[in-house]
Amino acid sequence: MNPNSNYNPVAVDVSKKSLQVQIDERQFEVTNDDKGHASFLKHLKKINNPIVVFEASGGYEKPLKRFLHQSDITVCLVNPRRVRAFAVSEGIKAKTDPIDAMVLMRFAQEKKLNPTKAPSQQQEELAALLDRRSQLSDHLAMEKNRLDKSHKVILPSIKELIDSLEQQINKMESAIRALIKKQNLELAFSKAMKNIDGVGEITAWTILAYMPEMTTLSRNETVAMAGLAPFNRDSGQTQKPRRIFGGRAKVRKCLFMAAQSATRYNPVIQQYVQSLRDRGKPYKCAIVAAMRKLLLHIRTILKNTQKSLA
Repeated sequence: MNPNSNYNPVAVDVSKKSLQVQIDERQFEVTNDDKGHASFLKHLKKINNPIVVFEASGGYEKPLKRFLHQSDITVCLVNPRRVRAFAVSEGIKAKTDPIDAMVLMRFAQEKKLNPTKAPSQQQEELAALLDRRSQLSDHLAMEKNRLDKSHKVILPSIKELIDSLEQQINKMESAIRALIKKQNLELAFSKAMKNIDGVGEITAWTILAYMPEMTTLSRNETVAMAGLAPFNRDSGQTQKPRRIFGGRAKVRKCLFMAAQSATRYNPVIQQYVQSLRDRGKPYKCAIVAAMRKLLLHIRTILKNTQKSLA
């Protein structure tokens, strides 16, 4: 039985400059730009209820994804690890663009596909501003680390760049605040999250930008999406420690900092972490548990806020 009987899958292997397209048994290549996207759309219009399947490719897939959503074409963005694991399971070791497109088509035909929802323009802008802020912050940290070990002849240049980076970060943060103020729901969400001890402005922005669907997910789905679900690794009589992996790294990274702050200023989280430590749990294990608890509390707060606004 075809798990995607409602759709006709179209596989696309995305690279920086080209798109390798697989439709049924036919392959062709178009450029990864406006002209190539328009040419691709002409082929899609000849297909009944298509779903375009492609992997996350370090951002090179974003223009195509945006174009297809604007053209009302169903999109499914898949994890490259799943597709590579599928290729290995099929005994396919070679890797070229045509082979990758073929593997992606077979993957789409055999696996159940979940369409990727189109983000709103505000969500795209918020994510872009946060990404840029993160890039600037990383650069700022590197320049500050150079201050103590650089020759005095280049210190003025480093300090000048630090001042410039700090100004740019302030501009990004001002733009984010202005964007959130325009949206009643996001503004309410942001205020509600910041009322939680340990959750600051950056954490609230991160949740809004990178987990906008949180209020529609179950508790288990929320934890798994953030990469905080501990998975079993048992076999026979062997029971190995559970590990977390996968999920949205940007959310997890921010929650790690928030949980550390919450262990100091949030009485509930502080008591929870201390109880785990008293039972002999390692510090990192306790912090990950605190991250889960904090995330689920945020989810509850957002759902209640959404209900009150409705």
